[in-house]
Amino acid sequence: MKRVRVSTTVDAVRLEACRRMLDEPDSRILDRALAALIEVLEGTHEVAALTAHPYDDDAELSWAAPPVTALPYDGDVPADVAALAAARRGHTPTR
Repeated sequence: MKRVRVSTTVDAVRLEACRRMLDEPDSRILDRALAALIEVLEGTHEVAALTAHPYDDDAELSWAAPPVTALPYDGDVPADVAALAAARRGHTPTR
């Protein structure tokens, strides 16, 4: 990763708190802070984009889902499947 030198003034109390809690160099603290800020800003931008352009307004994104059909199986649960389910739940089947 390309590095750049930054010279700035920050809140001394917050910086000291971060230094105590993280025990990392200031450069790593600022990298983590910038990464967290980018994550927040990306989320904010995504919400703004969805507000400005909702899915419901896009014909390609707001299609109706096909109706769900019932499963074509009407029989009893096979004994080996019931036994496996019971074993995974931690008890043996009672029959």
